[in-house]
Amino acid sequence: MTPKDQQITEKHDSILSLILRLFWMLLGNVILIVSAIFIFQGKDWQFHTADAFFWGTVATLVLFRYLDIKFYNGLTASGEPASIANWRKYAFTLLIFSAAIWILMHLVNYLMVKPV
Repeated sequence: MTPKDQQITEKHDSILSLILRLFWMLLGNVILIVSAIFIFQGKDWQFHTADAFFWGTVATLVLFRYLDIKFYNGLTASGEPASIANWRKYAFTLLIFSAAIWILMHLVNYLMVKPV
C-alpha cells in the first residue's frame, strides 16, 4: 500500500458527546447564574422554583461531566484525557462553590427583603 492509498481516519465525536460538553462547559453554568439571580431577586426569602433549577442543574452538571469522562473520552482544560480523579475534583469544587453562592444569594435576599 502506498501512502496515497492509506486514508487518514479522524475520530469524530458523537452529537451526544457534543451536547454533554456544551452543557457542562457552558449552558449549565449559564443556568446556574440565572437561577442565582432569580434567587437573589425573590420577593421573599423562602425557597422557590429557582432553587430547584439551581440544584437540579448542579446535579446535571456533575452527571454530564461524569458521562463525558466515562463514555466519551472527556478531556481536561489542557487537552489531556480526563480521569475519574478529575471528575471528583470537578464535582467537589462545583458543589462547594454552588453551595457558597446559593447561601450567599439567600442571605443577601433575606437581608434585603423588607417585612410587610
